[in-house]
Amino acid sequence: MEPDDMKALVRRHIEVGFNHGDWSVCETTLADDYTARYGAEDRANRGRDHYVRVCQMLRRSFPDVAITIEDLVAEDDKVVNRYIERGTLSGVAFFGIEPARQRYEKPGTTVYRVENGRLAESWGVEDTLGWFRQLGKYAD
Repeated sequence: MEPDDMKALVRRHIEVGFNHGDWSVCETTLADDYTARYGAEDRANRGRDHYVRVCQMLRRSFPDVAITIEDLVAEDDKVVNRYIERGTLSGVAFFGIEPARQRYEKPGTTVYRVENGRLAESWGVEDTLGWFRQLGKYAD
């Protein structure tokens, strides 16, 4: 794929799929065995269906969750997305944190690998500690 096509794929996955909770978009943007890795411990969501279940869980707690793409850079088979995720804890409790309409802004960066016109793999790093502090889990 051309770099602009790869960036359009990531943009569609996030802006049309994730931001609107339209998980059917994942069928055309993610490989069946899509693997999303997070953080230094290389934890992973393996498989498109698992990724969708995790996103649905997040949306149950944060019904308005959305990602704003700040930068997209594509080279070879990779796309780098620098973003800010925002949401309000107004749904169900999230990892023991009761909803009280806490708003958050969480910066992050994800590197995607594209294969056969779909996102096959990703590596993401986010400010998880800052996120939990904003939700009231930890004091500053």
